[in-house]
Amino acid sequence: MDIKSLEVFKAVAIEQSITKAAEKLNYVQSNVTARIQRLEQELGVPLLYRYHKKISLTPAGRELLPYVNKLLFDFEEAIEAVKLSSTPRGSLHIGAMESTATTRLPIIFSRYHKEFPSVDLSLYMAPTVDQVNAILNYKIDGAFVDGPILHPEIIEYPVLEESLVLITSYSTETFHIESILHEPLLSSFAHCTYLGIWQKWLADNDFAPMRVMEYGTLEGVLKCVENGLGVTVLPISMVESRMQDKLNCHPLPDPHRTVPTVFIMRRDSYMTSALSKFMELAGITDL
Repeated sequence: MDIKSLEVFKAVAIEQSITKAAEKLNYVQSNVTARIQRLEQELGVPLLYRYHKKISLTPAGRELLPYVNKLLFDFEEAIEAVKLSSTPRGSLHIGAMESTATTRLPIIFSRYHKEFPSVDLSLYMAPTVDQVNAILNYKIDGAFVDGPILHPEIIEYPVLEESLVLITSYSTETFHIESILHEPLLSSFAHCTYLGIWQKWLADNDFAPMRVMEYGTLEGVLKCVENGLGVTVLPISMVESRMQDKLNCHPLPDPHRTVPTVFIMRRDSYMTSALSKFMELAGITDL
């Protein structure tokens, strides 16, 4: 059973004639007849009475007709819902790391909601590794992550460069690497890219890796650092408005100082108007 056969059945039911239905659908008469016969075979019941070149619905045909009307209406509505239109609508699921979600996206989401209120916009906040998995499994439409990703099924667009800083309770004058190596390296989530970059710098300079401690929230991490429990590595954009007198930022050495943020989506994803307008509003272009 397919949509075309249902369309043929509906036309025959309305016109009460194979010939008129064929003319209305621009089909040859034999095609209409064959589709009706195939539909009757699939359902196992006759749908039409045929006599003296006239057509009428059997009881089964009359029972089927309202369901066919509803199915065809729902099908047409579904097609319209997913078509690229000038007015975005439907749902849009965007993923982002905490750094982007808290500093860059609030103003973008606010503007987008005001301009396109028919779109059901939602945010999935998680580390880069989880965002990539969500993209690959079609759970979200696009995501802001630490790049590059370099995955064959993913396309990525450059967004910005984040400047990383080591955050400690030591002043610039009293800070030195050896003084913090015994302290915990604090993180608000697992698989933190920023801590990985710092650990790589330590390894490249023959230092042992630091012990990582997860502490749930960014505010909790910063409070621990302020009280001398440990240190952390974050983009300066995440912490410059939260800095206290007891916290100090130390830029990471080059070439570990910056990390690119990219916007990713599956290569086989359909570019809806909702996603297209979001990328346009966020200034994301394919360079």
